[in-house]
Amino acid sequence: MTDETPTPGAAAGSQRELDGQVEALAQHMVDLINGAGPELRPGLRQYAIDLLRDGTEIGDPAPGAAGSRDARGGNPLGMGLLLGLFSLPMMLLFLPVGLTLLAIALVLSVWGVVAMAVQR
Repeated sequence: MTDETPTPGAAAGSQRELDGQVEALAQHMVDLINGAGPELRPGLRQYAIDLLRDGTEIGDPAPGAAGSRDARGGNPLGMGLLLGLFSLPMMLLFLPVGLTLLAIALVLSVWGVVAMAVQR
């Protein structure tokens, strides 16, 4: 084995080899599906397509990547601001509910600011 870089001709040969293998597997699947009864063919065809699609999709990044802290819970500051905006019209409709929402919004906002300060 040498440490030479592959040439474009070698890459094209590798691509042709992969194409041949994929075509052979596809032909095998076609033979199996056509060998089934007419009532089973549509279901088998869809099942084969779904298996191929699911097996070749690129997965999501592994957990624990950047931003994993936001993935496990919401931002209390953002929730506090939204609840604060929602509490203002609620105070006009029903004062006790509006004041309760405003109190919860203030607690969440303070919690969010403290959490950001501690995180940094």
